[in-house]
Amino acid sequence: MKILHNGDLVTDLAFPASGELTNNGWLLGDGIFETLKSFDGKILALSRHLDRAFQSASILEIVMPERRAIEVGVATILQATSEIAIGRMRMTFLSSGDWVITHKALNLPSKPLSLIDYPYPKNELSILVGVKTISYGESAHALRFACRAGFSDVIFKNTSGNVAESAVANILWESDSQFCTPPLSTGCLPGITRGLLLEQFNVIEMDITPEQLEKVTALYLLSSTREIQQVARYNNREFAISNPGQELIRSFSNWIRSNLEP
Repeated sequence: MKILHNGDLVTDLAFPASGELTNNGWLLGDGIFETLKSFDGKILALSRHLDRAFQSASILEIVMPERRAIEVGVATILQATSEIAIGRMRMTFLSSGDWVITHKALNLPSKPLSLIDYPYPKNELSILVGVKTISYGESAHALRFACRAGFSDVIFKNTSGNVAESAVANILWESDSQFCTPPLSTGCLPGITRGLLLEQFNVIEMDITPEQLEKVTALYLLSSTREIQQVARYNNREFAISNPGQELIRSFSNWIRSNLEP
């Protein structure tokens, strides 16, 4: 696999196995990342992803490389992997100053999505709220919890009892012909797909409890790579295919393919 490390293409990558706590982002999980989707060498919402990365870095006081250097790096690895039709690009920025970009073919699971409530609340007042941090222990455990129970992912609620997000995605639901998503005050990530739906597709923000979420018409997960995927089951509730939801999925897919960044 081709890897871009600090602006240079390499085939192998190694970080030190020890070091000072203040200068070893890899060992501490002290860094941020972005996951982007590519289509034939073009990126979905690259500018938005970089804006979020720099905002996250500012919150955590992580020094970022020059934005232009990142943009050149993206172009370099896209050219080096031009055989990829639809890809997943991962940008990682460590507090040590190292930054890494990888790009590989995207293969999403075809298994229907199923969600289960996670028993531990998300702290909506944490410094990590809204930050796409590589400190992913909470979400990693949540996915193991879901897997052990026979589900794909979880629903996080916050300390106020409202739905926030899943372990790896934003939440969208359909009720009374309206599509809704939790507000950022719940502690959810300011997802790129979420933001585009709010701006371009009349989605609104609304608080909802897990009990209320079980009664909605349809439920979806949102992310840059999955775009919009309908959930087939939440706890014991099964959802039928929603025609308005399928139309939204098609419309969003067409829209983003017309608004890719070179």
